[in-house]
Amino acid sequence: MKTEYQTPRTVAEIAAVYLSLTPMRDNTTKSRLAFWLERYGDKPLAELSPDDVDSALAELETLPGSKGKLRSGPTINRYRMAMQSVIRFARQKRLLPRGWISPFADIPQHPENPGKVRFLTADEEHRLMDASRLQSWVLLPLLIRLAIVTGLRRGALLYLSWGAVILEGDSPHVVVQRTKNGDPHVSPITPDLVAEFKRMRRVKSFDTDLVFVGKHLTIPHDFRHGFIEACKTAGLDGVTFHTLRHTSCSRLAQAGVDILAIAEHAGHRSLSMTRRYSHLCIKGRANTINNVFA
Repeated sequence: MKTEYQTPRTVAEIAAVYLSLTPMRDNTTKSRLAFWLERYGDKPLAELSPDDVDSALAELETLPGSKGKLRSGPTINRYRMAMQSVIRFARQKRLLPRGWISPFADIPQHPENPGKVRFLTADEEHRLMDASRLQSWVLLPLLIRLAIVTGLRRGALLYLSWGAVILEGDSPHVVVQRTKNGDPHVSPITPDLVAEFKRMRRVKSFDTDLVFVGKHLTIPHDFRHGFIEACKTAGLDGVTFHTLRHTSCSRLAQAGVDILAIAEHAGHRSLSMTRRYSHLCIKGRANTINNVFA
């Protein structure tokens, strides 16, 4: 007997389809979605109301996180973004009524703490690059430079394949098929990266498609110790690998690139993520205006 397909309607049903079709590199999104599923999993998504969302977010502000501390405003934003990703997916698959308004629409997000963004100056970048060349893993300098130029997340970079490194043509770039948002993302690369990729491709002596491998050819290399040591050697405080992503976006903002273009560069779904760099755009916009109108 043929089983009749049932269109997913509830929050849990639609979230399950979303998760099955959207590659995840870690369990963070799943755990944040679990918060919503525990409360509204059996409810039809189309019936999820602003009061439901408001109540859940208010509860989230009072619940301690994994380390026993209350969650920060930006962390709470990530919980709502996890659920909003499911809603976007449902819209794309036409699982919601036409004209349906998201229950998140009129509920403001928490500030993203723009003053806390740490990024590298040009001098700090040079010191970090020099220090990275002293580490045993020869691909660390390439990984760091690529992170700064592309602004890609660590997971996307580590699983980069040689087939996604396009070095020929007028616009060399790398293609990440599986970003945190589940979308393909194209990132242009600079001539120095093109030259380094070509050099590494020539000397590559192992049979694997992954770029950033070490002893184990089927999984990315664990670079964390080398990166920490390089930061220490370079005399850098408060720097993590994610700082390189902030550096990429901050450099663009300082150069006068508009927020929408920076959001595209970073693969941000929400401009609230990108606005943390808006205060850096002022000098760049001033230079642009002077160059155009002065």
